[in-house]
Amino acid sequence: MGGIFGFFDYTKHGPGVAKDGPKKARIIVFFEIYFRKFWNLIKLNMLFLLFNLPSVFIAAFIAAFFIPDSIDGTTSSYLLTLIAALLLCIPIITIGPAQAGFTYVLRNYAREEHAFIWSDFKEHALKNLKESIIISLIDMGIVTMVAFDLYVYFHIAKGNAWITFATGFLLVSVVFYLMMHLYIYPMLVTFKLSVKQVYKNAFLFALIRFIPNLLMLLLCVAIICLTFLLFTIGVFLAVFITFSTIGLIINFYAYPTLKKYMIDRIESRESMVPGSNKANE
Repeated sequence: MGGIFGFFDYTKHGPGVAKDGPKKARIIVFFEIYFRKFWNLIKLNMLFLLFNLPSVFIAAFIAAFFIPDSIDGTTSSYLLTLIAALLLCIPIITIGPAQAGFTYVLRNYAREEHAFIWSDFKEHALKNLKESIIISLIDMGIVTMVAFDLYVYFHIAKGNAWITFATGFLLVSVVFYLMMHLYIYPMLVTFKLSVKQVYKNAFLFALIRFIPNLLMLLLCVAIICLTFLLFTIGVFLAVFITFSTIGLIINFYAYPTLKKYMIDRIESRESMVPGSNKANE
């Protein structure tokens, strides 16, 4: 796969393209899917937020509690700091089953397959119930640990060289963990894997595709920041389209990697050993 989230990979064509015909650029395929599924993305975004209201409240509580005293105390500074903290928390504090159902629908869109918004969301939320809850608890633990570390740094040990180093290392680790998250839920809804196997593979993908993954994270952060240039517009977009847009981008980016390194190898093995299917969907 070439380019950021495969936009310049010419190995995949959209529906209705002749087998030997010219292949469309991935960026064109992405926008065709995006505008074709736009209203469904709005519905899915609202469904995702509805089932993630507890995680939004948890993220808001953590963000508000750990806001450092170093801000100037104005309402605008408080809101900006709160938004920044929420942007750190919300991507990984999600209700696991809801994230699984959300990802399954978006993964199908990313590989140009049909998905029923409610029935497929519900089916795969329940199908991956145990594993997704474990993943969401791990996420919660990591976010709480990072928030506590930042609280200690800003309120107790600011200026301490060792604490500064530890905080920097922890933040770099969080960035790497976010890279892993690009693959965790797409793998969960695609393969029959244990949580341990999911994390192991996600770690490898985060490592071997470090630069593209970093660029993908920066793109997602840029989209969120741009939507919040005006607070009211940012909230409106977040309710209706922001999360499903970013989710589609992530799945569109991650799926070709999963196909190349996992699905194609499984299919190759199955062609030699019938009945060795390990794929979930």
